[in-house]
Amino acid sequence: MNRNIEEIAGDIETQLLERINTSPWYALQVDESTDIDNKAILLVYVRYLYQEDVHEDLLCALSLLTNIIGAELFKSLDGYISRQLKWSFFVGIFTDGAAAMNGRLSGLTARIKEATPKSRSMHCIIHREMLASRKMSPEFNSVLNDVKVINHIKAHALNSRLFEQLCEEMDAEHKRLLLYTEIRWLSRGKSLTRVFELREPLQRFLSEKKSPLAAHFSDKVWVAKLAYLCNIFSLLNELNLSLQGKMTTVLKLAK
Repeated sequence: MNRNIEEIAGDIETQLLERINTSPWYALQVDESTDIDNKAILLVYVRYLYQEDVHEDLLCALSLLTNIIGAELFKSLDGYISRQLKWSFFVGIFTDGAAAMNGRLSGLTARIKEATPKSRSMHCIIHREMLASRKMSPEFNSVLNDVKVINHIKAHALNSRLFEQLCEEMDAEHKRLLLYTEIRWLSRGKSLTRVFELREPLQRFLSEKKSPLAAHFSDKVWVAKLAYLCNIFSLLNELNLSLQGKMTTVLKLAK
């Protein structure tokens, strides 16, 4: 089984590299993460032109040492790019704001520019928005924390079935909640909107469960704050979707 998986993965990688190598340019987006063994890895996504359309794919996941510094990040990335692709076709990289990524002298982007002086680097705007959201005022942040109750319903099969049945009885527009996650923070817009739309079934369900959070859904001030957050995060979702479209246009024009 492992052998078959490795062969399939190898074939997919080969096809992806062939497509990238036919493109007149490619751009990367990188981010640090950890695997299931809690080992540091560098996730590398690639955008490239294929059959007159811009495509985005996961290029590779590179193992990193314990001490994650710009030199090690570049060494790992350069080792892969030099074997599989050409730096001469590289046009830009998107990263978060970590010092190891954006350090002016020894960060990953600085070392990449030494190898490809004409390339550009950008601090991912979505990451900037995420950082800004962490500075939200306590009164709104408390509403976000209260909304996490939906995960308690979603994570338990019985609660999820009971809530779905309640929504059907109340003839609600939706029957299910959407999972709220910290990592996929842009999902908050849709998650919050769903909570707002199902506020009456939630209030009844939580009351039956004798949860103190039920009182929030009958509190006009709390509900107003929830509605405000729905609008803000929904607008952020729309902004990022439009940015993706604009970035696709820019990359098509890149040389």
